[in-house]
Amino acid sequence: MHKWNNMPKRVTVNSFYMDETEVRNVDYREYLYWLKRVFADMPEVHDRALPDTLVWRRPLAYNEPMVENYFRHPAYSEYPVVGVNWLQASDYANWRTDRVNEMILV
Repeated sequence: MHKWNNMPKRVTVNSFYMDETEVRNVDYREYLYWLKRVFADMPEVHDRALPDTLVWRRPLAYNEPMVENYFRHPAYSEYPVVGVNWLQASDYANWRTDRVNEMILV
């Protein structure tokens, strides 16, 4: 028979918000535009937030159009953003939370 070596217990999670859909390229480009405008005197802030477009490169595969066009081309505006690491995603989530709360306060 199976061992019962874990005890059932109640676990709680702090409240959090989640968007309805994934983050699109156009949403992330809006965030980058905001960073460029607000931190005009510190361009490294904007450069650190840029997604890694080289995630499409694979050995023995021809994905150069995706490397060059996926994030910036208007045809891919509604596609999910890729190449964002955990820190960039966390910064974006904090920015998005601030913008949503700003709209609520207005």
